[in-house]
Amino acid sequence: MLTNKHLGTVSTACRFALAIGAIVFSPMVVGHGFGQRYDLPVPLWLWVTGAGATIVLSFVIVGVFSRNDGAKTAYSRFNLLNVSLLRCLAHRVPLAIVRAVAVIFLIATVLAGFVGNPDPFRNLAPVMVWVVWWVGIAFVCALIGDLWALVNPFRTIFMWAEWILGRLTKGRQLSTARPYPLALAMWPAVAGLLIFFWAELIWSDGSVPTNLATAVVIYAVVTWVGMFVYGRDVWLQNADAFSIVFGILARFAPLELRVANATALIRDCTSSACRNKTLECVNGYHCLTKTESDRREWNLRPPALGLLNDQQVTFSMMVLVIILLATVTFDGLLETRLWTHILDRTLTGEIRWVGSAALVLFSSAFLFIYLMFSVLMCRLAERHGDNNRAGYPKSTIEVASAFVLTLVPIAIAYHLAHYLSYLVVTGQYLIPRMSDPFGYGWNLFGTADYKVDIGLLSARIAWYLAVTFVVLGHVFAVYLAHVVAGRIFGMGRAAFLSQIPMVVLMVLYTMVSLWILAQPMVA
Repeated sequence: MLTNKHLGTVSTACRFALAIGAIVFSPMVVGHGFGQRYDLPVPLWLWVTGAGATIVLSFVIVGVFSRNDGAKTAYSRFNLLNVSLLRCLAHRVPLAIVRAVAVIFLIATVLAGFVGNPDPFRNLAPVMVWVVWWVGIAFVCALIGDLWALVNPFRTIFMWAEWILGRLTKGRQLSTARPYPLALAMWPAVAGLLIFFWAELIWSDGSVPTNLATAVVIYAVVTWVGMFVYGRDVWLQNADAFSIVFGILARFAPLELRVANATALIRDCTSSACRNKTLECVNGYHCLTKTESDRREWNLRPPALGLLNDQQVTFSMMVLVIILLATVTFDGLLETRLWTHILDRTLTGEIRWVGSAALVLFSSAFLFIYLMFSVLMCRLAERHGDNNRAGYPKSTIEVASAFVLTLVPIAIAYHLAHYLSYLVVTGQYLIPRMSDPFGYGWNLFGTADYKVDIGLLSARIAWYLAVTFVVLGHVFAVYLAHVVAGRIFGMGRAAFLSQIPMVVLMVLYTMVSLWILAQPMVA
């Protein structure tokens, strides 16, 4: 139950956030990706502080009306495989066709990069890598389900190689299946994600088709070597940045794949999806291939609740989530006048080094700030709660790891807000490239002459959608944090007070995010 003292603390935090917003924000916004100036009906600082106040209000409402003790992870779901049409679509033949199409796109992307037109706007590779692979698939995974796990062409090619070898050698395994070193954890994925973001944000030649094709081939070789040494699914679940990131985003999605009542199978599984050793595996695609069809479920579920499973989050996984959040924000910062002024004072030959250092420092600062707020959460819980009860986290790292998945809706919201206009406008280049992937002047499907419509999404609509995404993402995060706090600290005073630093952090991030999104585009 909330007391007047609790509400006073929240009110103070809200006034602090409002004061910051009133000082730093200006009343003009420019649509991301369009260069269109849009005059808001009210000053920007009112938008920003109003969004921050909405987060605080949602925190109070959740604290007053929610009676969830945090212990339960079950939720209502509907098995779509009970519908005849959907059951047909989930058959192995349609899935095999979709996977084959994904492999064809991969091959076409690499070939286009190496032998196609060097103009990025007339080559399939840039739009496939930056728009479809990263932005598009991330959107689908977050809003629908883990599409990447189903269509991953690198995994499909390795599976085909395994099948061929098994047929030729009477069951011989392609992988050596060495034990994955526990010390590695998810650090290879963290390194891979940083390299990818460096290529996206800092690498000045990242749109050159031959460079992209080379990068895809290097990634493929590393992935296949990892699968060969440690096993196909073991590598993807522990060390592959894209499989892990898309899998994390898919926990927010309203669709899940579940293996029900497969106790023996799950007991022997080393995947993070099954690590809680429950009787069911959620989004454990490795388990789907090893179980009977009558135990498979394709469920519709409430959004975001997949982030509340019992999986133990490692420190490396926590760092990966923070980097995901930090780098998307850093991408927005690169498009502000502030960053332009920094570059104006930088020698041309040093720009890449300045950008690389800024990327690392920005991500490190995000991690440091998150850990500092986690320290505050621990101190408040220790001061006002029982630190000796069973299951109580003893360290800041444990608390930070337990809460980090509650930030995933924020990462998704900012990803949507930041990249929506980019997807809508730049994604149109896929239409002519489908007919002429190599830029040779072909017109295979009659779409080669399509002209990109940069006004398809107006600056006004883009801004309203951005505000909506950011606020809703933080509201989801507030609810998830409330549930996790109840799971860790109980539902008493300690649980409520422990959430206040996290809410303050979310309010500040909401305001900063909207400020960044509203800055003039200069790239």
